[in-house]
Amino acid sequence: MASARAQSTSWLLITSSVLLFASLCAAISEYAPGLSESYYAKTCPQAPAIVEKYVTKYLKKDNSFAGAFNRLQFHDCWVQGCDGSVLLNSTATNSAEREAHVNFGLRGITEVDEIKAALEYACPGVVSCADILMLAARDATVKAGGPWWPVALGRRDSRNSTDLLADGNLPFPVFNFALLTDNFARKNFSAREMVVLSGAHTIGNTHCNGILPHLYNFTGGNNATDIDPALNKGFAAFLKKQCPQGNRTNTIFIDSTAGKFDNAYYKNVLAGKGIFITDATLIRDSFGKKIVTSFAQAKSTFFEEFAAGMVKMGNLGVLTGSQGEIRKKCQFVN
Repeated sequence: MASARAQSTSWLLITSSVLLFASLCAAISEYAPGLSESYYAKTCPQAPAIVEKYVTKYLKKDNSFAGAFNRLQFHDCWVQGCDGSVLLNSTATNSAEREAHVNFGLRGITEVDEIKAALEYACPGVVSCADILMLAARDATVKAGGPWWPVALGRRDSRNSTDLLADGNLPFPVFNFALLTDNFARKNFSAREMVVLSGAHTIGNTHCNGILPHLYNFTGGNNATDIDPALNKGFAAFLKKQCPQGNRTNTIFIDSTAGKFDNAYYKNVLAGKGIFITDATLIRDSFGKKIVTSFAQAKSTFFEEFAAGMVKMGNLGVLTGSQGEIRKKCQFVN
């Protein structure tokens, strides 16, 4: 009888684990209509391998591109949806998203164009710039030591891009917890998912532009003593050396292990070493601090939830079917 009960218990545990795994897979596989992991299987099966090849090339040259590709996905998807609009150039009559204040220092545009040229050579007029951004962000994260996630494909490219839409949708580096939560809620993301996706700041580098308000203008005083009191004093002194008052263009690594995708970001935030006000504010809220603490202690949980968040983000406002176009060059409409 004891043996039978033990076998029954083991069977229940195995069944429960299988069901849990299946439900997680189902949750992460809910793609927007028109998207599929096998979308290019017949028309350009080599597309993912081409993107991966070039991402590897860029990261070998400069591993901070991992952060640049992550930022491109977020800054594209958060404005009009994942449609490649962040890549478009301005014209004589229109200021594009790239010119927005919130997109200061955006990197990776030229690299995406190079990937696109390789794809056009292999499969002319097939792979969208929007899909390149999705694959590049995933591959760069994995190569930096982060989690893998499935990428559904089939997006088409937008013909529209304006700086006002970017400044009106993307969160600024001076946002507090309430403003960040509201910004993410407008895209149907929870406060927890906001803290999860903030973890993208574990890789790459940034210009001083977004750091200066943290160091010299926290309360609007605009002087050398107007520092965010939440900053570790030693860290603040270090940042000031890297980012002198008024210097917007110097660059600095965004995290203590900026070349590696890990959970050091959360440990840094808890220690008062968040680069931006948006980082430091995560622990000013009790709910935010609880999540930050949990991710600082459990890297695997952060990885799982970050992967799910990136999949969810990739579904935002996609163009499919006959909508939009497949650009020949990512910086220009056809």
